[in-house]
Amino acid sequence: MKRGDRGDVNIEVVIGVSALIVLLGLALVGMRVITAESAVDEAARSAARAASIARDGHAAASVAEARAQAVIAQQGLNCAQLNITVDARDFAKPLGETGYVIATVSCEITFGDLMIPGTRLTASEFRSPIDRYGARR
Repeated sequence: MKRGDRGDVNIEVVIGVSALIVLLGLALVGMRVITAESAVDEAARSAARAASIARDGHAAASVAEARAQAVIAQQGLNCAQLNITVDARDFAKPLGETGYVIATVSCEITFGDLMIPGTRLTASEFRSPIDRYGARR
């Protein structure tokens, strides 16, 4: 064994640990994105369902927005920017006609707490049918 080869182990350890840290960071970012997408999907789904049982379009929009915010908070998702839009114009259709409420939720997630710069926008849309023969105003 040559004496000149002994210092190479330190360099290999530094390179190996650095690569391991980068892989761990990428795994954390991936998990954050998957969790955020799931939470936003659930918020849109829950908002549309809550809005579809409202009595009118105005009430539907406010109920849907409150429900989406509650789901996002319940999931522990911190959005840099949260947008909730509700299309409840089908409440104007006459009884007997099929109508839908469409809820769209978008959330801009950040990775600052992971010490990784950047953001990612995740969005979801869900459509829920309005009761054809329920009371509408």
